Formats: sequence, structure tokens, C-alpha cells
Amino acid sequence: KLHDRIKTLIVVEDGEQKEITVVDRSVCRFLADDGLCMIQKKYGVEALSDTCKTFPRNIFITERGYEISISYACPTAAMSLKEKAPVEFYLDPDGYQFLEINEQLGRIGSKVDLLKAGKGNYFEVEEMLVDIVQFREMDIDTRLILMGIVLDKLKDGDMAGIRQYLQNLDAEIISQLKGLPSQPAFMMKLVKEAVDKRLLQGGISEKKMNKLLGIAYGTLKLLNEESVSDEKVKRFLEGYNKYYKPNIEGISHVFENYFVNFIFSKKFYTYKYIDAFFLMIFFYVLIRFFSVTVCMAEDRAVDEDIVVNVINAIERTIVHNTNYYKDVLYLVKEGDYHRLPYVISLMNL
Repeated sequence: KLHDRIKTLIVVEDGEQKEITVVDRSVCRFLADDGLCMIQKKYGVEALSDTCKTFPRNIFITERGYEISISYACPTAAMSLKEKAPVEFYLDPDGYQFLEINEQLGRIGSKVDLLKAGKGNYFEVEEMLVDIVQFREMDIDTRLILMGIVLDKLKDGDMAGIRQYLQNLDAEIISQLKGLPSQPAFMMKLVKEAVDKRLLQGGISEKKMNKLLGIAYGTLKLLNEESVSDEKVKRFLEGYNKYYKPNIEGISHVFENYFVNFIFSKKFYTYKYIDAFFLMIFFYVLIRFFSVTVCMAEDRAVDEDIVVNVINAIERTIVHNTNYYKDVLYLVKEGDYHRLPYVISLMNL
């Protein structure tokens, strides 16, 4: 029998962050002492629930067949983000057998359904976005800006128009967008509001995320007040410029892999094209923020281990929560920051 684990959580009470000690009974009762599943050991993989069969995979049925992306909530899956070679896609890989699954599958409808949704050329769009993200002649932020420009221009899957637009795209446009004034205060405000109202009120049982929140609110006190002061913004930017910015090249492959998986997990099908882009940028901002705070707390340069651990913590805590996605989109649009230049300015630190 597994023993209950004691955990320290961060909660909000009367507007203040406090630590409380609780007993964690969320551990699966079917795990053996060695951490392996007792059901699978005794009865085999087919006896598992669909959720256990599929995790950490996200599976969609499409006109091309089964398509599988991955959840970085699994620590082992998150380690694959360190792969420096570009992500490759396989059709009917040798030796792979699909388990019999009744639920836990997403579906992309027929060509008629896609046309009705204004995404008749969805798969072409998806492939184009992956190509942009993997275009290593540009730095990662420039690739994201190019994605945003394309998606902002994309109307009802007009791929022919987009291709013509890309052929005539002046590099000066990208340069101008990269030169937009940064908005670190708004970036930190967005992070704080997304965390305060959407996470802390319910308490966080995920150990890694709890540690990240403890650093941001307790150790560094960057988000511990009602508003984000100029002094806190200045401290964060100093940490960014000291620990993160000089070392971006060493972690760009991690973000590239993360974005490719984000695209292939059908977020751009589930949401409007531009909304999915806003969500991707938000998570990029969130990952970058917590990566910087870890660097500041530990007085060390950013590396792939830091970024991968932050991604794993975020995915384990919130990425599976579709209501959280809706809340993030509401926060961005509520402040009238859903227009492309404003969203891009969040990256321009």
C-alpha cells in the first residue's frame, strides 16, 4: 500500500500568499511500491483505462489516419525536448501497434466539415507553421513573429494568398515588429493575473510548480504584491539580461521542439488560428518568466534542464485544463492586447 505524502502548498488567503501543509491522497491507488501499475502487471495493458493507455500521448483521428503528439507532463517525454535534431514525422512506423481505445481520441472531420469551420486547408496550414518554426536560419523569436504575421493574414485557409504574401514579404516588416517597444510590465502583470486568479486560489499540489511559485512569490518576491512595481520589473529585466539573454542559442532547440508539438497537437484546429497563436505566445512568456526566476534564485545561466523542468511543471499543472486556455484568451482580449503588435511586444524584452 502506498503511503500518503505530505506536501506544502501555496494558497491565497485574504489577498496574501501562504504556505500550508496537507496530506496528498492524489497518488493512484493502483501503483505498486516500485511505482509501476499493479493492473498492468497482473492483467496486461489492455486492462487499463483509455486515459492510462494513451498518456502521455494526445491522439487525433484525421483524414491522414491516427496522429500522435505528446504531453510534456510526463518527465520522460519532457526530456525529448533536449533533442537537437529537428522533429521528424513518421507515417505508420514499423513495430508500432495502436491499442484498442474507445475514448480519449480527438477527431478532425471530413473536408466538408473543415470547409464549414473555415479551415479547408488546415493540414497545409499546419505543415507551413511547422516549417516556419523549424527554419533555423532565423532566431526563435523571429520565427514566432513570422508565424504571427502569416496567421494574422490568413483568412479562411487562403493558402494561395499566403504563399504569394510570403514571396513578397519585406524583411523590413519583421524588423519593425522586432523593434516594437517591449512591455515587460504588462508581461509580468499578465503572468501574475493568470497565476493569481487561475492557479493560487485553488492551491497547487504539483510539486515542481509549487517550487516555481515559491521562487516567484517568496524567494524573489517578484509577484508578491497586488501590483507589479517598476522596481520589480527592473529586477526581472536585470535577471533576464544577465542569465537568459546571453544563453538563448543554447536553449532554442527546446522551444522549437515545444512549438512543433504545440502545433501538431491540433491547437490550431481546436481554436481560431490567431487565438491558438496567442495561447502559444502566452505559454512561451510563462515558460520564459519562470526560467528566468529559477536562474535568478540559483544564480546560474539558463540551460536546457531549467527550461525542460519548467515546461514539465506547467504541463503537469495547467496545460490539460481547457478552461485555463479560455481564461488566458479572456485576459489578453480584456486588455485589448489581442492585436498582433501587442502580443509580439510581449516577446521583445
